[in-house]
Amino acid sequence: MGASVPCIEPSPIGGSRPAARLRSWLRIETLGKQFWIFFLAALFFDFGVGLYFFLFNLFLLNMHFDERGMGMIGASLTLGNVLGTIPVGMLARRFGLRKLLLFCFIAVPIVSIFRTTTLWMPAQIGLAFLAGVALSSWPVCFAPTIASLTTESNRVFAFSISFATGIGTGTLAGLAGGFLPRVLEQHHLVSQSSDGMRLMLIAASLLATIGIWPIAILKLGDPGQPERARSSIFHPYLRRFLPAFAVWSIVAGSFIPFAPVFFQKNLGMSLEHVGEIFSASQLAQFCAVLIAPLLYRRSGPVVGIVIAQVLSGGLIIALGCSHGATTAVACYLAYTAVQFTAGPGFYGTLMSRVPEVNRSSASAVQNIVGALAGAGSAAITGIIVVRFGYGVIFNADALLAGLAALLAFSCMASKRKCSVQARCT
Repeated sequence: MGASVPCIEPSPIGGSRPAARLRSWLRIETLGKQFWIFFLAALFFDFGVGLYFFLFNLFLLNMHFDERGMGMIGASLTLGNVLGTIPVGMLARRFGLRKLLLFCFIAVPIVSIFRTTTLWMPAQIGLAFLAGVALSSWPVCFAPTIASLTTESNRVFAFSISFATGIGTGTLAGLAGGFLPRVLEQHHLVSQSSDGMRLMLIAASLLATIGIWPIAILKLGDPGQPERARSSIFHPYLRRFLPAFAVWSIVAGSFIPFAPVFFQKNLGMSLEHVGEIFSASQLAQFCAVLIAPLLYRRSGPVVGIVIAQVLSGGLIIALGCSHGATTAVACYLAYTAVQFTAGPGFYGTLMSRVPEVNRSSASAVQNIVGALAGAGSAAITGIIVVRFGYGVIFNADALLAGLAALLAFSCMASKRKCSVQARCT
């Protein structure tokens, strides 16, 4: 189904047109009880895992691991996450999303606790790999679960509020992770900072397990017959969706990881000010993703994605051309906010255009493509910045954002065969 512009009824004579539109939007975006049950589970899981990841490398540093060791452990986790994605997607199609979610909410905390008690380097690498495999079930099941608990009219809103909450819990997890271990030490509840971190890591793992109860009572559809579960992984729409999503993932993974370095090295900002910019960007992303449904409600999902991509390209150029720290920060905050609004559109569109039996495998492939494109983009960006500076990156990201918008508009907008056949299939 193509991206259509929804009809908005005119407000009554003498009434407030914006108020009438808001009331209409709220009625359409009403979400059911089962969605909020899953939302509660995701809230506990996101906060627990976010707190854990914020503290874990600091814990390793306190336990005398160096950057080389941390890099090997992180690479092992990423490898496990990527290699586990496709098998997990196939298992979700066969046994259902609920069983895989329960596995995730049980296995991730168990492995995470073992990672805090076993400090032998080979064991850390092996446990990180297992943690990556266990964690791969969360992104694979997340989008199909929301899709099964929503309708096409409220799906983008559901993704938006879920993404916004994830950003918010990540920010709170960072604040809690920086504050609570010191409180434990100051009140002599632990003898040293590493003990406080270990205690917080275990607490974060246990916090994530609270989500088991909502998942246990969650009502999800039947996984389908075995012959349906063996249907093709690459649904025709997925083959048209991936090129636009891959190019956009390259843009998303390019400058943002290097933004703190850019502000500190090129603009001479202090670490404290860079931290304030990071916090402000999190707030901007939270607000932008939360109001993204207003954009999609008016324009339709695909056109909304294209608008976000075109604006992102313009803002990254403005950032590169800015003179002075204040203008650069303003452009950066606007850029990160607009960029994040494309996420709910991408996820909502894919989950609406593929049949339910294909959603878990489509989500798995989407996550692999996004992860690989983002990781490759970050690596190449680092090389280019060292040799040519940030100006090349700003120009390249703007061009790629335009290409992503073109691919999204030409390949994702309707069910008819993609007009850019060579690029999209």
